[in-house]
Amino acid sequence: MVDAESIKKICDIYDWDGKGEIDLFFLGDVFYALGLNTTKKVCVGLGQTDEEGKKFAKFDDVVAKVMEGKEAPTGNYHDFMELLKLYDKNSNGTMMLAELENILANMGDEIPKEDVQKLLAELCDPEDEDGMFPYTPFVDRLTGKA
Repeated sequence: MVDAESIKKICDIYDWDGKGEIDLFFLGDVFYALGLNTTKKVCVGLGQTDEEGKKFAKFDDVVAKVMEGKEAPTGNYHDFMELLKLYDKNSNGTMMLAELENILANMGDEIPKEDVQKLLAELCDPEDEDGMFPYTPFVDRLTGKA
Protein backbone atom coordinates (compact mmCIF):
# COMPACT_ATOMS: atom_id res chain seq x y z
CA MET A 1 0.00 0.00 0.00
CA VAL A 2 1.23 3.47 -0.90
CA ASP A 3 0.83 5.96 1.92
CA ALA A 4 2.60 9.14 3.01
CA GLU A 5 4.95 7.24 5.32
CA SER A 6 6.14 4.82 2.63
CA ILE A 7 6.61 7.67 0.16
CA LYS A 8 8.71 9.62 2.67
CA LYS A 9 10.88 6.53 3.32
CA ILE A 10 11.67 6.34 -0.38
CA CYS A 11 12.25 10.10 -0.52
CA ASP A 12 14.75 9.74 2.32
CA ILE A 13 16.78 7.36 0.15
CA TYR A 14 16.95 9.98 -2.63
CA ASP A 15 17.72 12.85 -0.23
CA TRP A 16 21.46 12.89 -0.86
CA ASP A 17 22.12 15.98 1.28
CA GLY A 18 19.70 15.36 4.18
CA LYS A 19 17.75 18.56 3.43
CA GLY A 20 14.32 16.92 3.43
CA GLU A 21 13.95 17.34 -0.34
CA ILE A 22 14.66 15.36 -3.48
CA ASP A 23 15.76 16.22 -6.96
CA LEU A 24 12.68 15.87 -9.18
CA PHE A 25 14.87 14.18 -11.77
CA PHE A 26 14.27 11.06 -9.63
CA LEU A 27 10.47 11.37 -9.35
CA GLY A 28 9.89 8.41 -11.68
CA ASP A 29 12.29 6.34 -9.60
CA VAL A 30 10.21 7.10 -6.51
CA PHE A 31 7.10 5.79 -8.30
CA TYR A 32 8.87 2.60 -9.37
CA ALA A 33 10.38 2.07 -5.90
CA LEU A 34 6.83 2.18 -4.54
CA GLY A 35 5.74 -0.47 -7.04
CA LEU A 36 3.67 1.96 -9.08
CA ASN A 37 3.61 1.49 -12.83
CA THR A 38 3.49 4.93 -14.37
CA THR A 39 4.65 6.61 -17.54
CA LYS A 40 7.27 9.24 -18.09
CA LYS A 41 4.55 11.54 -19.40
CA VAL A 42 2.75 11.40 -16.04
CA CYS A 43 5.99 12.03 -14.13
CA VAL A 44 6.93 14.98 -16.35
CA GLY A 45 3.43 16.37 -15.87
CA LEU A 46 4.03 16.23 -12.13
CA GLY A 47 7.34 18.10 -12.38
CA GLN A 48 10.01 15.51 -13.21
CA THR A 49 12.97 17.13 -14.93
CA ASP A 50 15.26 15.76 -17.61
CA GLU A 51 18.46 16.81 -15.83
CA GLU A 52 19.71 16.50 -12.28
CA GLY A 53 19.87 19.61 -10.14
CA LYS A 54 17.21 21.66 -11.96
CA LYS A 55 14.26 21.39 -9.55
CA PHE A 56 13.79 20.10 -6.02
CA ALA A 57 10.71 19.33 -3.91
CA LYS A 58 10.13 18.88 -0.19
CA PHE A 59 8.99 15.42 0.92
CA ASP A 60 5.41 16.62 1.55
CA ASP A 61 5.25 17.98 -2.00
CA VAL A 62 6.50 14.65 -3.35
CA VAL A 63 3.80 12.85 -1.32
CA ALA A 64 1.17 15.05 -2.99
CA LYS A 65 2.66 14.40 -6.44
CA VAL A 66 2.76 10.63 -5.92
CA MET A 67 -0.81 10.56 -4.59
CA GLU A 68 -1.95 12.48 -7.67
CA GLY A 69 0.12 10.42 -10.09
CA LYS A 70 -0.86 7.01 -8.72
CA GLU A 71 -4.42 7.66 -9.90
CA ALA A 72 -3.31 8.14 -13.52
CA PRO A 73 -4.65 5.40 -15.77
CA THR A 74 -2.23 2.69 -16.87
CA GLY A 75 -2.74 -0.02 -19.41
CA ASN A 76 -4.11 -3.37 -18.39
CA TYR A 77 -4.09 -6.82 -19.94
CA HIS A 78 -7.13 -6.13 -22.11
CA ASP A 79 -5.64 -2.85 -23.39
CA PHE A 80 -2.41 -4.60 -24.41
CA MET A 81 -4.31 -7.35 -26.20
CA GLU A 82 -6.51 -4.88 -28.08
CA LEU A 83 -3.46 -2.91 -29.20
CA LEU A 84 -1.66 -5.98 -30.51
CA LYS A 85 -4.80 -7.21 -32.31
CA LEU A 86 -4.47 -4.12 -34.50
CA TYR A 87 -1.24 -5.65 -35.84
CA ASP A 88 -2.69 -9.16 -36.25
CA LYS A 89 -3.11 -9.02 -40.03
CA ASN A 90 -4.17 -12.68 -40.33
CA SER A 91 -6.55 -12.62 -37.32
CA ASN A 92 -4.83 -15.73 -35.97
CA GLY A 93 -3.18 -14.43 -32.78
CA THR A 94 0.16 -13.64 -34.41
CA MET A 95 1.96 -10.48 -35.45
CA MET A 96 5.34 -9.55 -36.85
CA LEU A 97 8.05 -9.45 -34.21
CA ALA A 98 9.59 -6.44 -35.95
CA GLU A 99 6.33 -4.49 -35.46
CA LEU A 100 6.30 -5.24 -31.73
CA GLU A 101 9.93 -4.16 -31.51
CA ASN A 102 9.03 -0.88 -33.21
CA ILE A 103 6.03 -0.29 -30.92
CA LEU A 104 8.10 -0.85 -27.78
CA ALA A 105 11.07 1.22 -28.95
CA ASN A 106 9.18 4.22 -30.30
CA MET A 107 5.78 4.66 -28.66
CA GLY A 108 4.93 5.95 -25.19
CA ASP A 109 7.98 5.86 -22.95
CA GLU A 110 10.78 5.19 -25.40
CA ILE A 111 12.82 2.12 -24.50
CA PRO A 112 16.40 1.80 -25.81
CA LYS A 113 16.60 -0.68 -28.68
CA GLU A 114 19.03 -2.99 -26.82
CA ASP A 115 16.60 -3.17 -23.87
CA VAL A 116 13.73 -3.99 -26.24
CA GLN A 117 15.77 -6.80 -27.78
CA LYS A 118 16.53 -8.25 -24.32
CA LEU A 119 12.85 -8.05 -23.37
CA LEU A 120 11.77 -9.79 -26.57
CA ALA A 121 14.42 -12.49 -26.16
CA GLU A 122 13.12 -13.26 -22.66
CA LEU A 123 9.37 -13.00 -23.23
CA CYS A 124 8.59 -13.82 -26.86
CA ASP A 125 8.17 -17.21 -28.46
CA PRO A 126 10.40 -17.74 -31.51
CA GLU A 127 9.19 -16.18 -34.74
CA ASP A 128 8.24 -18.40 -37.66
CA GLU A 129 9.68 -18.29 -41.19
CA ASP A 130 7.42 -15.31 -42.00
CA GLY A 131 8.62 -13.29 -38.99
CA MET A 132 5.37 -13.84 -37.08
CA PHE A 133 5.03 -14.86 -33.43
CA PRO A 134 2.07 -15.50 -31.10
CA TYR A 135 1.51 -12.36 -29.05
CA THR A 136 -0.79 -13.76 -26.33
CA PRO A 137 2.01 -15.68 -24.53
CA PHE A 138 4.14 -12.51 -24.69
CA VAL A 139 1.44 -10.40 -23.02
CA ASP A 140 0.80 -13.20 -20.48
CA ARG A 141 4.48 -13.23 -19.51
CA LEU A 142 4.76 -9.43 -19.54
CA THR A 143 1.79 -8.98 -17.21
CA GLY A 144 2.63 -11.96 -14.97
CA LYS A 145 -0.29 -14.11 -16.10
CA ALA A 146 1.98 -16.90 -17.34
